[in-house]
Amino acid sequence: MLPTNTTHKTRSLVLTLTMAAGLAVTAFTSPAAAGPLPTLSGWGVRGHASFMGSVSQQVDGSLRGHFTIVIHNPGEDPVTCRYLRFRPHTVSGGSWSFDGHGTCWTSGGTFAAANRFAFSDLGSPGAGVDAVDVNYYGSVGVSIPGGFFDDGDIVYTP
Repeated sequence: MLPTNTTHKTRSLVLTLTMAAGLAVTAFTSPAAAGPLPTLSGWGVRGHASFMGSVSQQVDGSLRGHFTIVIHNPGEDPVTCRYLRFRPHTVSGGSWSFDGHGTCWTSGGTFAAANRFAFSDLGSPGAGVDAVDVNYYGSVGVSIPGGFFDDGDIVYTP
């Protein structure tokens, strides 16, 4: 039989290795790694607006991703808005409504943007089938009047 001190060290080593292995298994099987997250992504054109992006619903219900809107009205400089922060409103299958916060750039400078986005993936290809509606909060912002896509496709992936 080994001396008590050696037995204690062996047990401590076994316990440490067991805990490390348990933590490693937990890290590799976390809910975020359990499978793909529900995602709405794609691009589209409606009227004088082009938009593109991808937003995923996280395990905790929050949204992560990016969206860009470019408004190109005839005779005016384009306005480009980039959104990186989102708050879900309604996420149900292919119909998503969420608030987006970002920054817009124009020839006159930049401004903060806060918008309510609404997308519906109603089939592919999306032109004439998928729907969009984007409205702004506050006194200044960009919007996309509600209706069907003129071109493009937004796709919901469960």
